[in-house]
Amino acid sequence: MEVDLQREARRGRQAEEDLSLLGEHVRDRQRELFGRFVSTNDDSEVYELREEARALQRLVNFFEELTMTGQLAETQLGDERYE
Repeated sequence: MEVDLQREARRGRQAEEDLSLLGEHVRDRQRELFGRFVSTNDDSEVYELREEARALQRLVNFFEELTMTGQLAETQLGDERYE
């Protein structure tokens, strides 16, 4: 079990690093999409913009979940060491 926790902790740390690198790009892209969204009247473009915004948010959520899981694993590892 400790090996699994260590692996999850590593994955969480890596996800946190990746998210910090991707974060600025994602925020910039989201602002760009929003700007295009409010200035268009084309229904097909609105659909595409909305779907891309959703995909970006799912990406961010995925990395945040990995980060949280890694933090929980690190906490669990710390608790097991003191038992």
